[in-house]
Parts: sequence; structure tokens; C-alpha cells
Amino acid sequence: MTDAPSEVLKAKAAAAQQKQPADAPENQPASAPNGPENQNKIAAARKMNLLKLIIIACICIMTYFLPYVVPDTLPLTEIQQITLVIFVGAALLWILEPMPVYATSLTIIGSLCIFISDGGLTPVMTYLKKVDPSHLMKYQTVLNSFSSPVLILFLGGFALAIASTKYKLDVNLAKILLKPFGKKPGMVTLGIMSITGIFAMFMSNTATTVMMLAMIAPVLTMVKKDDPGIKALVLAVPFAANIGGIATPVGTPPNAIALSALSGENSINFLSWMVMCFPMAVICILAAWAVLHFMFPFRSTEISITIDSRFSKDWKSIVVYVIFALTILLWMTESKHGINSNVVALVPLIGYTATGILTTSDIKRMNWDVIWLIAGGIAIGNALGATGLADKLAHIVDYSQFSGFMIIAALATIGWGLSNFISNTAAANLMIPIAMAVLVNAPDTGIQMSHAMVIMALAMSFAMTLPISTPPNALAYATGAVSNKDIMKAGGTVSVLCMLLAFAALYLIEHVF
Repeated sequence: MTDAPSEVLKAKAAAAQQKQPADAPENQPASAPNGPENQNKIAAARKMNLLKLIIIACICIMTYFLPYVVPDTLPLTEIQQITLVIFVGAALLWILEPMPVYATSLTIIGSLCIFISDGGLTPVMTYLKKVDPSHLMKYQTVLNSFSSPVLILFLGGFALAIASTKYKLDVNLAKILLKPFGKKPGMVTLGIMSITGIFAMFMSNTATTVMMLAMIAPVLTMVKKDDPGIKALVLAVPFAANIGGIATPVGTPPNAIALSALSGENSINFLSWMVMCFPMAVICILAAWAVLHFMFPFRSTEISITIDSRFSKDWKSIVVYVIFALTILLWMTESKHGINSNVVALVPLIGYTATGILTTSDIKRMNWDVIWLIAGGIAIGNALGATGLADKLAHIVDYSQFSGFMIIAALATIGWGLSNFISNTAAANLMIPIAMAVLVNAPDTGIQMSHAMVIMALAMSFAMTLPISTPPNALAYATGAVSNKDIMKAGGTVSVLCMLLAFAALYLIEHVF
């Protein structure tokens, strides 16, 4: 995929800024305005999308018939063959995006139900003796992807984010947290990054970026336009938003995909995730700050950000504050009280809706497309495992020649590369099931599965090399204060540096501590 023209990027960022979703796939582009001047572009885009769909359909048909043409290519059962076609189709749809990524997830779930479940075309296929009924998935298993506990965890995060924004908890916390950093440009930049990272732990990366860019907008008009430090201040927001999301399970959708893949002895609770990822987020934000400070040093000696807001004392605001604090506390003390973090996520959902703090319109604002997107990833992951296709694919390569560290580093790097061009969540949906299968079948990798899946999730969030890599990057680009080259130079450096830090942390955890 080539880089998008600047005017399209600005339109996408403007649309995202106006919409301000509760959460969004990390680099799912927003729609361009539908004005008269864009009719030709829209028509051309529709033709291109139709061409992509035709190409994808042809590749899927070739994938299905390949074993018949070359019998010894990969011995698969009929169900595994159909599942492979669905997986290949999903990968191409997510990468080429001829339709919205959440529509791809719904297509996956529908295809799995129709073609490989006992509630679909079973009578016809068994009559033709094409499928052994015992190999079919239960249709309930496929549809249960919509009710995964991980999705409830994310809905709880959505509720916290919407309520805190609605009652200005986020703005007031930013006012308090920014005070200790003073007025020196470098320290103010670090303060902005720290606050952005904290909010991104529980809020949408996109919504956090919109809020923080609005806060620093007055500063951009006060500082001289030729001061390179402006670029550091603007880029500090999207970089910190992208990195901050790794710190908690609800910070970004790839985390949810990783959590859903882990069960039993490999499962991770909320606090365990934070113990591993919060320090990594802190180190990476400091590294990003150092890079920005080096590349774009301030000439101004002093800058000031004024936030005119106060904590409200009405009963609804107090309820918002109490439930927010209680939920975070319960998540972080799961090992003490034993209440599962997915169950804790019901506290804000019930508390805010029962008191009228979240209304019908607020519930509609929750990004249900993210929920569908995650559900599609869970469904295809379950199908790859249940049909045995994941095992077959994992055995294509002989991993005995590679260490576990080399395997996970290679898979994470591939996922990172994909995430620079497609939705982080879509990339996680594709790569995490494959990584799970590879590590399960690789001989004695020496890498804990939970650590490997965390690294996979982090790799998707560290993809921020281009303006189109994430909505936060596009929003920063839309300010006009930074160029495409600025984002590629700084974003590429920070992205690669964060990946190296993650690999170093994995090596130390597995081989030293």
C-alpha cells in the first residue's frame, strides 16, 4: 500500500476529530467528506474496491482448488480446506480493505457458521459426502465469539472513557498532573506525553489524542512557527497515545486479542499485564521523548499551557469519580479479592447506566465496530485451533533450527510491519493465532506463551511509522505543524526503538531473571 495523499490524510483526520469515537481500531481510517468535489474520488474508490473484491475472490477459489491441482501441497481435510480459504480471504480483506474491517469480521463469523458449523450447510455437504459431520464446529461456538469475556472487559473500558470525558474527569486530571512539570519546553513536552500515556491506558488512543491536541492548540499559536520544538510537542501526543495503550488490557484492541488467545495456565489477569507492560510503556515514552527532544529541540525558553476547568461536585460527577476509582482499584487487586477482571468490568457498565450517567446516546457512542472486529479475530482464531488447521500450518516450517526467541521476534516483526499499513487489530487477528500455533508446535522454545503473546500485542501498538499507521498520527498530521517526512523520521525511529526495547525485555525475562 502506498502512502496516502496529504489532502486525503487531512480529511481522514478531520473526520476522526469531529466524530471522536469512544474507541477505534488503532489505524482504521476515517471516512473522507462526501462533498461534490469528492464524487469522482468516491466513484474511483468504489471501482477499485470492486476490483479488489474480484481479485480476493479469485485467490480464494485458487486456494480451495490448489490441493486438487497439486495433491501433495498440504494434506487437509475438507473442513480444514474451507477454513484455510476463509482465513486467506480474511487476511486479504483486512490488508486491502475493500470493505470496512468490522464488516470483514462479520463476514468471517458468517462464513464459519455457514460452511464449517453444524448449523450451516451440513445437510447438503454430508449428503454429497464432502464432510464428516464429526469434524464440524458447533455453530454456538462460532457465535459465542460475540460474548467473549474479553469483549465485556472492553465494554467496561468504553464506559469509563465515555463517563470520564462527559463529566470532564480527564481534563481536570490533566490540569492537576501537568502542574509539576513547570514551564520549561522539554519538561512540558514530557508532561504532555506522561498525561497522554496515562489516559491512553483506559481511553481510546484516538479520543485521547483529540483531547490533548486541543489542550496544546493555544501553545502552537504562541510559539514562533519556525521553532522546531513545535513538531516535538505535536508528535509527543500521538506517540504517547500509541505507546500508553500497551500498559493495560483495555488500552488497545490488540491486547484483547492476545488475552483471548490465552487460557488456563497461560492466562493473564489485569495486574499481571500491568506488571509486565506498564514499565515497558514508561521506558518507551521516555525513549520517544528523548528522540523528539533530540530531533526537534525548542528554541523558546518557556511555554505555558492553561487549562480552565474544575471538578464538579454534583452527585453524578461524584458517582463517576467513585466508580472510576473503584473499578481501577478492583482491577489492580484481583489477586487479593479474587473477582475476575472481566466481571469487574460490569461495575462501570451497571453503575453508570443504572444511575443515568450513561444514556442511550452514550451507549450508541460505544465503538461497536471495535467489538465486532475483535469478535471476528476470536472466531477465526478458534476455528484455526478447533479444525486442526493451525497445527497443520505450524508444521509447514521446521522450527527445530530456530530458538524460541528468534521465532517470536520474527513473528512480531512481521506483525509490526503489517500494522504500519493496516488496522492494528486486524494485524493482531491475523498474527496472534499463527504465533500461538507455531509456539505450541515448536519443540521446547523456552518462551512462556503469555510473554510471547504480550510481545505480539506490543508489536502491533508500536507500529507508528507513517501518517496512515494510526489515527493519532493522522490527527497530528492534520494540524499542519508536522510533515509526512517528520512523522516518518521520528515515528520510524521511535517505532524501531520500542521494538528493540521489547525484544530486549523479553530476552532478559526469559534468560536472566
